[in-house]
Amino acid sequence: MLADAVESAGVTGAVNRRRDDEGDFLELRLIGSRRLPFALTTEAAAAWLEATGIDATVDYRDVYLVISLRDERTVDRLVERLLRPFMYAEAVCERLGDALAPPHRLHPQLSLPDSGSLVLALRDSEALGAAVRLGALLGAGDIGEGLKLHRPGGMRKLAARMRLLLTGALGRGVRVLAEPGCAHEQDELSIHLTVEQGLRLAGRIAAESVRAEQEEPPFPVEETRIPPIWISSDP
Repeated sequence: MLADAVESAGVTGAVNRRRDDEGDFLELRLIGSRRLPFALTTEAAAAWLEATGIDATVDYRDVYLVISLRDERTVDRLVERLLRPFMYAEAVCERLGDALAPPHRLHPQLSLPDSGSLVLALRDSEALGAAVRLGALLGAGDIGEGLKLHRPGGMRKLAARMRLLLTGALGRGVRVLAEPGCAHEQDELSIHLTVEQGLRLAGRIAAESVRAEQEEPPFPVEETRIPPIWISSDP
């Protein structure tokens, strides 16, 4: 369970079972500082463990920072306090990516600056066509109308429209930035959300998809040919 939680949270570490004179225990070997709320030092880790009420020991072993856990309750508390926030955020990213990519031809790059923030980046070389499709998916089919999206000014105006659209759908605090590309980089529209807003966006997209499916006719509509009507000029 601990190893799965470490992987799900995106923390760079490994879990091993060990035994000493006091019995069996688990050691969490931290290989890097990615997504940790403390510096990769024994002092910083020990201070964080004490502040969060986790009864574990920490030391350096084989150039790794190692947290030793002696009982199930301690493991549960470590998972809850250290790993659960990023586990939840990663699950939201996966749900949002699944909602966007296969059915809508949108393949965003999703990242987590921290456990409470999410960035959705849409990149393409087609005048931000992916961002326009996202706007249409949310009910604003004309979001790119009148804008020269191959120019920086048009991209910035699209970002402003997208911010208003998403604020109405998800609440305040949405940031949208446009970054023109170059010879080696594609144009990019990045949407900055809270993780909870990302979850609401995934739900909104899923609901729009279901509604679109329900509005489709259940069978192909055959074309009906109306015969021409000839009007005679004779009295």
